Amino acid sequence: MEEQIIQEFVHRVSTDENLRKEVADDPNGVIMREGFSPRVARVVARLAPHMTVEGSIGPAYNFWT
Repeated sequence: MEEQIIQEFVHRVSTDENLRKEVADDPNGVIMREGFSPRVARVVARLAPHMTVEGSIGPAYNFWT
C-alpha cells in the first residue's frame, strides 16, 4: 500500500507543474498537507529533490533514454 501511495504521488508530481513547484519550494509543507504516514513521508522527503529536477538529462545518463 505504501509503495502505491509513493508511486501515485511521484506520478502526480511528474504531471502537475504546480505541484512540482510546490514540492521544490516547500517539500515539508506538501508532505504535511498530503497526510503521509511517517514512513512514506521519509521516502517522499528523500525523493523530493529528484522529483523537482528540471532540464535535460546529462550525457552520462543517456543510456536510460
